[in-house]
Amino acid sequence: MRKLYLPLIFTLLFVNVSFAKLKINTSIFILSTIVKQIGGDRVDVSYLIPSSANPHLFSPRPKDLANFKNADIFIGIGYGFEFWFKRIAYLRNGKKNLFLSSFYENPIDVVKMEKEFLANPHIWLDLRFMIKTGVPQITLAMCGLDKSDCPFFESNELKLLKELKNIEMKYKNLALKMKNLCIVDVKPAFEYFFRSISKPTCGVVIKRGSEMPKIGDIKFVIEHCRCKEGIVVYLDNLYTAKSIADVLKYELVRLNPLGDPTKQDENTFVNLLRHNFILLKRFVK
Repeated sequence: MRKLYLPLIFTLLFVNVSFAKLKINTSIFILSTIVKQIGGDRVDVSYLIPSSANPHLFSPRPKDLANFKNADIFIGIGYGFEFWFKRIAYLRNGKKNLFLSSFYENPIDVVKMEKEFLANPHIWLDLRFMIKTGVPQITLAMCGLDKSDCPFFESNELKLLKELKNIEMKYKNLALKMKNLCIVDVKPAFEYFFRSISKPTCGVVIKRGSEMPKIGDIKFVIEHCRCKEGIVVYLDNLYTAKSIADVLKYELVRLNPLGDPTKQDENTFVNLLRHNFILLKRFVK
């Protein structure tokens, strides 16, 4: 009887090991959608910061940390975006962590504090970087942990990169039509994005995501942005955005850098980029 059970036990163990999914935890929702597109049904993906929370103010609570602790890999942005990471890093217990900032060159507003570099962290919106480096590094890390599913990951990566390259081309063509248009960024969320499509903004009102607008910065933007036509890009801070738009006689456009799992047109990285493209296109004559 024991001999009959042994093959069954080994079979069940083999099946459980073979079908164990790679567990991946990201800091923000929009990163998790990139991982999901690469990993498909071969990975379990979660994100730490609720999509409704301000990531510049969010601090993890004990109930938020189960997926963070148990994940085979944690993927974050870096440059101080996950300012709480060091405090809870011990939970990772030697498991792999990947920060996109480790591969980024020429960050905006970089400063060195002790042994750490802080900078504008919104590098996931740099299309050039994500196509050439960000997405490939995520795939490489996943392949390092799950070699058997690596061909599947790489195949999905190629599809994602193709979509991103097509979107990048559309944005660059749009930027050519925006050459006489000034862009004001209320917060620094879209500085990398506009720089990556060769259409840098003419000014940022709020230098740090969690700060309040300063009179000097508002004055600088109003004096520096001299185009006859322009747009003021914002996510929140509507009052500040509207005040500047009224003075400069620019149009308001609400863009989203973080995505939204509850909205069909913002529930993946690709969909979010397409959604923002449609919004921007409305203001280009």
